[in-house]
Amino acid sequence: MSESLRNKVGVIGAGRWGTTLAHIIATGGLDTLVYSENAELVANINAHRVNKAHLPELDLLHERVTATATLEDLTANCDLLLIAVSVHRMRAIVRRLGDTLDGSHSIVHAVRGLEAETFATPSRIVAEETCVRKIGALLGPALVDELLAERPNAAVIASRFPSVIALARKALVNPVMRVYSNPDLVGVEAAAAASNVMALALGVVAGLSLGPATYAVLVTRSVAEMSRLCAALGGQATTAFGLAGLGDLLVLREGGGQEVEIGKRLAAGETAASIIEELGPIDAFDAVKTFNELSIRRGVDAEITRAVHDLAMGIVQPLEAVRRLMTLTQMKE
Repeated sequence: MSESLRNKVGVIGAGRWGTTLAHIIATGGLDTLVYSENAELVANINAHRVNKAHLPELDLLHERVTATATLEDLTANCDLLLIAVSVHRMRAIVRRLGDTLDGSHSIVHAVRGLEAETFATPSRIVAEETCVRKIGALLGPALVDELLAERPNAAVIASRFPSVIALARKALVNPVMRVYSNPDLVGVEAAAAASNVMALALGVVAGLSLGPATYAVLVTRSVAEMSRLCAALGGQATTAFGLAGLGDLLVLREGGGQEVEIGKRLAAGETAASIIEELGPIDAFDAVKTFNELSIRRGVDAEITRAVHDLAMGIVQPLEAVRRLMTLTQMKE
Protein backbone atom coordinates (compact mmCIF):
# COMPACT_ATOMS: atom_id res chain seq x y z
CA MET A 1 0.00 0.00 0.00
CA SER A 2 1.29 3.49 -0.81
CA GLU A 3 1.54 6.22 1.79
CA SER A 4 -1.67 7.84 0.55
CA LEU A 5 -5.10 7.07 1.97
CA ARG A 6 -7.11 5.75 -0.97
CA ASN A 7 -10.14 4.67 1.03
CA LYS A 8 -11.91 5.53 4.24
CA VAL A 9 -10.17 5.44 7.60
CA GLY A 10 -11.61 2.76 9.88
CA VAL A 11 -12.05 3.12 13.64
CA ILE A 12 -12.81 0.03 15.71
CA GLY A 13 -14.63 1.04 18.88
CA ALA A 14 -17.38 3.64 19.20
CA GLY A 15 -16.66 4.57 22.79
CA ARG A 16 -15.64 8.03 23.93
CA TRP A 17 -12.11 7.93 22.52
CA GLY A 18 -12.92 6.05 19.32
CA THR A 19 -15.79 8.40 18.46
CA THR A 20 -13.60 11.44 19.11
CA LEU A 21 -10.85 10.08 16.86
CA ALA A 22 -13.38 9.45 14.10
CA HIS A 23 -14.73 13.00 14.43
CA ILE A 24 -11.24 14.55 14.38
CA ILE A 25 -10.20 12.51 11.32
CA ALA A 26 -13.38 13.46 9.48
CA THR A 27 -12.91 17.12 10.41
CA GLY A 28 -9.58 16.91 8.63
CA GLY A 29 -11.37 15.97 5.40
CA LEU A 30 -11.28 12.17 5.36
CA ASP A 31 -14.25 9.81 5.22
CA THR A 32 -14.28 7.76 8.41
CA LEU A 33 -16.07 4.49 9.14
CA VAL A 34 -16.63 3.48 12.77
CA TYR A 35 -17.24 -0.12 13.83
CA SER A 36 -19.43 -1.02 16.80
CA GLU A 37 -21.13 -4.26 17.84
CA ASN A 38 -24.07 -2.16 19.07
CA ALA A 39 -26.58 -2.03 16.20
CA GLU A 40 -28.64 0.70 17.88
CA LEU A 41 -25.58 2.90 18.29
CA VAL A 42 -24.63 2.33 14.66
CA ALA A 43 -28.13 3.32 13.57
CA ASN A 44 -28.04 6.53 15.65
CA ILE A 45 -24.69 7.57 14.20
CA ASN A 46 -25.86 6.96 10.64
CA ALA A 47 -29.33 8.48 11.03
CA HIS A 48 -28.73 11.31 13.48
CA ARG A 49 -24.91 11.81 13.64
CA VAL A 50 -24.88 11.45 17.43
CA ASN A 51 -23.35 9.16 20.06
CA LYS A 52 -25.21 10.26 23.15
CA ALA A 53 -24.18 7.14 25.08
CA HIS A 54 -20.45 7.95 24.99
CA LEU A 55 -20.02 11.50 23.70
CA PRO A 56 -23.13 13.45 24.76
CA GLU A 57 -21.41 16.84 24.73
CA LEU A 58 -20.84 16.69 20.95
CA ASP A 59 -24.03 17.90 19.30
CA LEU A 60 -23.28 16.47 15.86
CA LEU A 61 -20.57 14.20 14.52
CA HIS A 62 -18.91 15.39 11.35
CA GLU A 63 -20.92 14.49 8.25
CA ARG A 64 -18.03 12.37 6.92
CA VAL A 65 -18.44 9.92 9.85
CA THR A 66 -20.52 6.80 9.22
CA ALA A 67 -20.83 3.57 11.19
CA THR A 68 -21.06 -0.15 10.58
CA ALA A 69 -21.74 -3.26 12.67
CA THR A 70 -19.84 -5.49 10.24
CA LEU A 71 -16.09 -6.01 10.37
CA GLU A 72 -16.09 -7.22 6.77
CA ASP A 73 -17.58 -3.88 5.72
CA LEU A 74 -14.87 -2.05 7.64
CA THR A 75 -11.90 -3.92 6.22
CA ALA A 76 -13.25 -3.91 2.66
CA ASN A 77 -13.51 -0.12 2.67
CA CYS A 78 -10.55 0.98 4.80
CA ASP A 79 -6.78 0.77 4.33
CA LEU A 80 -5.87 2.21 7.73
CA LEU A 81 -7.58 0.82 10.83
CA LEU A 82 -7.44 2.46 14.27
CA ILE A 83 -8.36 0.35 17.29
CA ALA A 84 -9.81 2.15 20.31
CA VAL A 85 -11.11 -0.45 22.77
CA SER A 86 -10.12 -1.45 26.30
CA VAL A 87 -7.14 -3.77 26.57
CA HIS A 88 -9.14 -6.60 28.15
CA ARG A 89 -11.45 -6.70 25.08
CA MET A 90 -8.74 -6.36 22.52
CA ARG A 91 -7.71 -9.95 21.78
CA ALA A 92 -11.26 -11.18 21.18
CA ILE A 93 -12.03 -8.32 18.80
CA VAL A 94 -8.71 -8.56 16.95
CA ARG A 95 -9.12 -12.32 16.57
CA ARG A 96 -12.42 -11.77 14.75
CA LEU A 97 -10.91 -8.91 12.79
CA GLY A 98 -8.08 -11.17 11.63
CA ASP A 99 -10.45 -13.29 9.56
CA THR A 100 -11.24 -10.27 7.36
CA LEU A 101 -7.73 -8.84 6.83
CA ASP A 102 -4.96 -9.24 4.32
CA GLY A 103 -1.38 -7.98 4.35
CA SER A 104 -2.27 -4.68 2.67
CA HIS A 105 -3.87 -3.16 5.76
CA SER A 106 -2.14 -1.02 8.38
CA ILE A 107 -3.33 -1.13 12.00
CA VAL A 108 -2.73 1.55 14.62
CA HIS A 109 -4.08 0.98 18.11
CA ALA A 110 -4.89 3.61 20.72
CA VAL A 111 -5.01 1.20 23.66
CA ARG A 112 -3.25 1.92 26.96
CA GLY A 113 -2.41 -1.27 28.84
CA LEU A 114 -0.92 -4.76 28.76
CA GLU A 115 -2.74 -8.08 28.59
CA ALA A 116 -2.84 -9.30 32.18
CA GLU A 117 -2.22 -13.00 31.61
CA THR A 118 0.62 -12.73 29.11
CA PHE A 119 2.16 -9.23 29.56
CA ALA A 120 1.47 -8.85 25.82
CA THR A 121 1.41 -5.34 24.41
CA PRO A 122 -1.52 -4.46 22.13
CA SER A 123 0.78 -4.54 19.08
CA ARG A 124 1.85 -8.06 19.97
CA ILE A 125 -1.80 -9.10 20.20
CA VAL A 126 -2.38 -7.74 16.70
CA ALA A 127 0.68 -9.58 15.39
CA GLU A 128 -0.41 -12.86 17.04
CA GLU A 129 -4.03 -12.73 15.90
CA THR A 130 -3.76 -11.29 12.36
CA CYS A 131 -1.60 -11.44 9.26
CA VAL A 132 -0.95 -7.68 9.46
CA ARG A 133 2.63 -6.62 10.12
CA LYS A 134 2.34 -2.87 9.52
CA ILE A 135 1.40 -2.05 13.10
CA GLY A 136 1.63 1.11 15.17
CA ALA A 137 0.36 2.76 18.35
CA LEU A 138 -1.20 6.18 18.89
CA LEU A 139 -0.64 7.18 22.51
CA GLY A 140 0.18 10.19 24.64
CA PRO A 141 -1.55 13.03 26.46
CA ALA A 142 -4.30 14.02 24.00
CA LEU A 143 -7.66 14.49 25.79
CA VAL A 144 -11.19 14.21 24.46
CA ASP A 145 -12.40 17.41 26.15
CA GLU A 146 -9.42 19.39 24.89
CA LEU A 147 -9.78 18.13 21.32
CA LEU A 148 -13.50 18.93 21.21
CA ALA A 149 -12.76 22.40 22.60
CA GLU A 150 -10.22 22.83 19.77
CA ARG A 151 -7.30 23.40 22.12
CA PRO A 152 -3.78 22.29 21.12
CA ASN A 153 -3.06 18.59 21.70
CA ALA A 154 -0.25 16.23 20.79
CA ALA A 155 0.27 12.49 20.61
CA VAL A 156 2.97 10.08 19.47
CA ILE A 157 2.64 7.54 16.69
CA ALA A 158 5.03 4.66 17.26
CA SER A 159 5.90 2.11 14.61
CA ARG A 160 8.87 0.38 12.99
CA PHE A 161 7.31 1.19 9.62
CA PRO A 162 7.68 4.74 8.24
CA SER A 163 4.64 4.11 6.02
CA VAL A 164 2.44 3.53 9.09
CA ILE A 165 3.66 6.75 10.67
CA ALA A 166 2.99 8.63 7.43
CA LEU A 167 -0.53 7.24 7.09
CA ALA A 168 -1.41 8.02 10.70
CA ARG A 169 -0.16 11.56 10.28
CA LYS A 170 -2.22 12.04 7.12
CA ALA A 171 -5.29 10.91 9.05
CA LEU A 172 -4.76 12.77 12.30
CA VAL A 173 -2.71 15.92 11.87
CA ASN A 174 -4.85 19.06 11.96
CA PRO A 175 -4.76 22.47 13.70
CA VAL A 176 -5.62 20.94 17.10
CA MET A 177 -3.55 17.74 16.88
CA ARG A 178 0.22 17.52 16.48
CA VAL A 179 1.61 14.00 15.95
CA TYR A 180 5.21 13.13 16.82
CA SER A 181 6.86 9.89 15.72
CA ASN A 182 8.91 7.27 17.52
CA PRO A 183 10.24 3.94 16.18
CA ASP A 184 10.20 2.40 19.70
CA LEU A 185 6.76 0.76 19.52
CA VAL A 186 7.17 -1.49 22.58
CA GLY A 187 8.65 1.32 24.67
CA VAL A 188 5.79 3.69 23.87
CA GLU A 189 3.22 1.01 24.72
CA ALA A 190 4.97 0.12 27.98
CA ALA A 191 5.35 3.74 29.07
CA ALA A 192 1.71 4.54 28.41
CA ALA A 193 0.54 1.46 30.27
CA ALA A 194 2.81 2.13 33.26
CA SER A 195 1.55 5.71 33.51
CA ASN A 196 -1.78 4.28 34.77
CA VAL A 197 0.03 2.86 37.79
CA MET A 198 1.92 6.04 38.56
CA ALA A 199 -1.23 8.14 38.21
CA LEU A 200 -2.77 6.10 41.02
CA ALA A 201 0.23 7.03 43.15
CA LEU A 202 -0.29 10.71 42.31
CA GLY A 203 -3.88 10.38 43.44
CA VAL A 204 -2.76 8.91 46.75
CA VAL A 205 -0.46 11.90 47.30
CA ALA A 206 -3.35 14.26 46.54
CA GLY A 207 -5.67 12.35 48.85
CA LEU A 208 -3.18 12.56 51.70
CA SER A 209 -2.81 16.33 51.11
CA LEU A 210 0.94 16.06 50.70
CA GLY A 211 2.70 19.04 49.17
CA PRO A 212 4.49 20.08 45.96
CA ALA A 213 7.83 18.68 47.14
CA THR A 214 6.25 15.24 47.40
CA TYR A 215 4.72 15.62 43.95
CA ALA A 216 8.06 16.57 42.46
CA VAL A 217 9.80 13.56 43.97
CA LEU A 218 7.01 11.19 42.96
CA VAL A 219 6.83 12.37 39.34
CA THR A 220 10.59 12.16 38.77
CA ARG A 221 10.98 8.79 40.50
CA SER A 222 7.87 7.46 38.74
CA VAL A 223 9.37 8.25 35.35
CA ALA A 224 12.63 6.58 36.39
CA GLU A 225 10.69 3.48 37.40
CA MET A 226 8.69 3.58 34.16
CA SER A 227 11.97 3.64 32.22
CA ARG A 228 13.05 0.41 33.91
CA LEU A 229 9.69 -1.22 33.14
CA CYS A 230 10.00 -0.12 29.49
CA ALA A 231 13.41 -1.76 29.27
CA ALA A 232 12.10 -4.94 30.91
CA LEU A 233 9.52 -5.30 28.14
CA GLY A 234 12.09 -4.74 25.41
CA GLY A 235 11.69 -1.02 24.80
CA GLN A 236 14.12 1.85 25.22
CA ALA A 237 14.36 3.28 28.73
CA THR A 238 14.46 6.87 27.44
CA THR A 239 11.00 6.50 25.87
CA ALA A 240 9.48 6.88 29.34
CA PHE A 241 10.51 10.55 29.29
CA GLY A 242 8.39 11.26 26.21
CA LEU A 243 4.73 11.96 25.47
CA ALA A 244 3.52 8.42 26.20
CA GLY A 245 5.30 8.29 29.57
CA LEU A 246 5.89 11.58 31.33
CA GLY A 247 3.35 13.28 29.05
CA ASP A 248 0.61 10.82 29.96
CA LEU A 249 1.47 11.07 33.64
CA LEU A 250 1.25 14.87 33.68
CA VAL A 251 -2.04 15.00 31.80
CA LEU A 252 -3.59 12.40 34.09
CA ARG A 253 -2.52 14.52 37.06
CA GLU A 254 -3.58 17.89 35.67
CA GLY A 255 -6.66 16.63 33.85
CA GLY A 256 -8.18 14.94 36.89
CA GLY A 257 -8.19 11.53 35.24
CA GLN A 258 -10.03 8.54 36.67
CA GLU A 259 -6.77 7.03 37.88
CA VAL A 260 -6.00 10.05 40.05
CA GLU A 261 -9.51 10.10 41.49
CA ILE A 262 -9.25 6.41 42.35
CA GLY A 263 -5.86 7.04 43.97
CA LYS A 264 -7.57 9.57 46.24
CA ARG A 265 -10.04 6.90 47.27
CA LEU A 266 -7.18 4.53 48.08
CA ALA A 267 -5.72 7.27 50.26
CA ALA A 268 -9.03 7.43 52.10
CA GLY A 269 -8.75 3.75 53.03
CA GLU A 270 -10.76 2.06 50.27
CA THR A 271 -9.39 -0.98 48.48
CA ALA A 272 -9.45 -2.13 44.88
CA ALA A 273 -12.11 -4.72 45.71
CA SER A 274 -14.55 -2.17 47.13
CA ILE A 275 -14.01 0.29 44.27
CA ILE A 276 -14.41 -2.41 41.61
CA GLU A 277 -17.61 -3.59 43.31
CA GLU A 278 -19.02 -0.09 42.85
CA LEU A 279 -17.59 0.93 39.45
CA GLY A 280 -16.84 -2.34 37.69
CA PRO A 281 -13.48 -3.27 36.11
CA ILE A 282 -10.79 -0.59 36.36
CA ASP A 283 -7.94 -0.66 33.81
CA ALA A 284 -5.53 0.97 36.28
CA PHE A 285 -5.97 -1.87 38.80
CA ASP A 286 -5.28 -4.41 36.05
CA ALA A 287 -2.13 -2.43 35.21
CA VAL A 288 -1.00 -2.47 38.85
CA LYS A 289 -1.33 -6.24 39.10
CA THR A 290 0.33 -6.80 35.72
CA PHE A 291 3.32 -4.54 36.30
CA ASN A 292 3.79 -5.78 39.86
CA GLU A 293 3.94 -9.37 38.61
CA LEU A 294 6.19 -8.36 35.72
CA SER A 295 8.63 -6.61 38.04
CA ILE A 296 8.81 -9.63 40.35
CA ARG A 297 9.34 -12.13 37.54
CA ARG A 298 11.98 -10.05 35.78
CA GLY A 299 13.73 -8.62 38.80
CA VAL A 300 12.90 -4.98 38.08
CA ASP A 301 13.31 -2.35 40.82
CA ALA A 302 9.71 -1.09 40.95
CA GLU A 303 9.04 -0.01 44.52
CA ILE A 304 6.37 2.56 43.63
CA THR A 305 4.45 -0.08 41.70
CA ARG A 306 4.73 -2.52 44.61
CA ALA A 307 3.59 0.11 47.11
CA VAL A 308 0.52 0.98 45.01
CA HIS A 309 -0.22 -2.71 44.51
CA ASP A 310 -0.06 -3.49 48.23
CA LEU A 311 -2.17 -0.43 49.06
CA ALA A 312 -4.82 -1.38 46.49
CA MET A 313 -4.90 -4.96 47.78
CA GLY A 314 -5.35 -3.79 51.36
CA ILE A 315 -1.97 -5.19 52.47
CA VAL A 316 -0.72 -1.81 53.74
CA GLN A 317 -2.34 1.43 54.86
CA PRO A 318 -1.73 4.69 52.94
CA LEU A 319 0.75 6.30 55.35
CA GLU A 320 2.55 2.99 55.76
CA ALA A 321 3.02 2.81 51.98
CA VAL A 322 4.54 6.32 52.01
CA ARG A 323 6.86 5.45 54.92
CA ARG A 324 7.98 2.31 53.15
CA LEU A 325 9.06 4.32 50.11
CA MET A 326 10.79 6.96 52.22
CA THR A 327 12.84 4.41 54.15
CA LEU A 328 14.21 2.50 51.16
CA THR A 329 17.97 2.09 50.94
CA GLN A 330 19.55 5.36 49.84
CA MET A 331 20.48 5.33 46.14
CA LYS A 332 21.99 7.34 43.33
CA GLU A 333 19.77 9.39 41.07
